[in-house]
Amino acid sequence: MDGHFAGSLTEDLRWELKCWVILPVAALGVAGLMAILVALMRVPGADAVLPWLGQTFFEKGLIAHVTFAFVIWYLGVQGALTVLATGQAGVLPQGSAFIGRVAVYAAGLSFVLILTPVLLNLGEPSANNYIPVLIHPLFFAGLTLLAFGLALPILRLMAQITVQRSCEPVGFAIAAAGVIFLIALICLGAAWFTMPEGTSATDAAERAFWGMGHIMQFAHTLLLLAGFFLLSRMSLGETPIPNKLFNYMVGAFVAGAAIGPLLYLSYPAGDPAQVTAFTGLYWYVLPVPTAVVLLGVVWLFFRRALPVNEQTPEVIGLWAALILFGVGGVIGFFESSVDTRTPAHYHAELIGVTLVFMCLYFALFIPLLDRPMPARRWRKASYVLLGAGQLFHSMGLFVAGWDGVARKVAGSEQGLDSAIKLSSMILMGLGGLIAVIGGVIFVVLAGRCLLSKAGPDESNPDGVVAEPEPNQV
Repeated sequence: MDGHFAGSLTEDLRWELKCWVILPVAALGVAGLMAILVALMRVPGADAVLPWLGQTFFEKGLIAHVTFAFVIWYLGVQGALTVLATGQAGVLPQGSAFIGRVAVYAAGLSFVLILTPVLLNLGEPSANNYIPVLIHPLFFAGLTLLAFGLALPILRLMAQITVQRSCEPVGFAIAAAGVIFLIALICLGAAWFTMPEGTSATDAAERAFWGMGHIMQFAHTLLLLAGFFLLSRMSLGETPIPNKLFNYMVGAFVAGAAIGPLLYLSYPAGDPAQVTAFTGLYWYVLPVPTAVVLLGVVWLFFRRALPVNEQTPEVIGLWAALILFGVGGVIGFFESSVDTRTPAHYHAELIGVTLVFMCLYFALFIPLLDRPMPARRWRKASYVLLGAGQLFHSMGLFVAGWDGVARKVAGSEQGLDSAIKLSSMILMGLGGLIAVIGGVIFVVLAGRCLLSKAGPDESNPDGVVAEPEPNQV
């Protein structure tokens, strides 16, 4: 347990943490269910058994899958980390418990509101970038409540840090990610109020979430780096870079994200140059601070390397995340907006972040909640299968895209008219299946832990105090 966070939670914050930890796991479970329902639509005769499923549900199911697997999953983990940073930051502001409960209830209700129009087959699907949506009041109300629910604990943490004027590096990074989230909301508002008249609903959704989505990636990447920093400190007893340098890199993230709202002032509404400018933030702002921290992680891991069977499961998970995120970053420089090289890039990046969040569950969240830990072999299996499967999946998509396979198409429209296209898409499918198995293992393990009563580890049912795991501090 990391000494900066252990023992820092009041009973109210502990309740908040439990809720914010359960919400993302439930979201992953729903995302898996949506994926299964979409797959069932392709089975002959399924429409007779499930008459409420139709062709329009295919796109809606995909939108729900993305929303729960990435939007709610990511923001839920950010909420949990924000609660931890709140406990560590010191004296709580007045009304803290009320703020926390309102936030949790809002996030929980958002879960239901987002899911309802999907299950009732309501609304028009808009498969825009970053946050695909259903054009329906319930869906938008759910997203609004989710943003409100996360903004409340972020603002509470801001109030604490303003008073304390000092912060532990990981807490500082979590707070900075919260500031970036608020900047993203400003971008959303700016996009909405500068929307050209007569814009269709689907085009409006794309415009509204384009800038916000870019800025949110700053927050997600920063939380990834905070996870690496924290888990390295916990597992190896050493941080990848000095605290002061890490704080500078955190500041660079906030400074880069702060450019976002200025782009709405620099370009007229609907100007294609504004779209390009947001993409430019990825090219010219995001890579440097990310590379500084991750190169420190690579150097630390090589200096403290042990045989694989002696590494803790979470160190193996970090290796998987590091490789996947690095590969995704490299192929991102060769992506194209029209073929499958683009999803190859962002799927690798997204699952890299997911792997770090999964490690945080078993290294930090579940121990803090005093829940039994699953066996080491199952944790390793989850990390390795998800990481390796997604690596195969992304490389298959990249090679297929390089050979001209278009994105966002299926079946005969893919034009698999060569051995390279066919074999690469087979690799993509096989990798996706392996990754899904790893994700299912995580959801089952985390769900069992969170639903069980406090007690000894499953791997140590007698509660015997044993020697620390190898390479564990």
